[in-house]
Amino acid sequence: MKGDMIRTIRPLGITLLILVVLEIISTALLPMMGFIKYRIPFNVLLVLYVGLKLETPYTSIIILILQYTHSFFSIEGWEMGTISGVLICIVIGYLKDLLHLTSNVMTVFVVQMFQFLWFTIVSILVYLKEDSLTYIVEKFWRFLPESIFLSLIAPFFISILDTIWQIREDRVLEGSI
Repeated sequence: MKGDMIRTIRPLGITLLILVVLEIISTALLPMMGFIKYRIPFNVLLVLYVGLKLETPYTSIIILILQYTHSFFSIEGWEMGTISGVLICIVIGYLKDLLHLTSNVMTVFVVQMFQFLWFTIVSILVYLKEDSLTYIVEKFWRFLPESIFLSLIAPFFISILDTIWQIREDRVLEGSI
């Protein structure tokens, strides 16, 4: 078990570095180009990757680390993202036999479907906290283009993460990384 954690640290560190670079691009460069209200939530794509590709006992800890790193660049709380990420990974665990990312079209579809589930879970949590639908409706119209963009780049992004986490397409990581 200890060896598994040690083999997880290096790919997780590289993944966090990629997340920080993408967050900087999303929070600094997009507003400079005129997209003031849009932020690409790369953390969601990373959490979906963890749920879809990694089978490790450290999944919830990895999600917490990813969400906490994301919270440095966002006013959104890390706790809502962590709860959403863990719930989605539980759903993915139940659907693992049905989900096969064998083609780019299927990858785009699966990522879009789980992004919608993510948005739904976070919206429910925000509604419970704020008791107002105004923010959720406004956020939905920003969510659509962001999620479509993330879904379209997901096949490329997943192939990069497969290389970092050393996952071959013919197998899913089982237990050790």
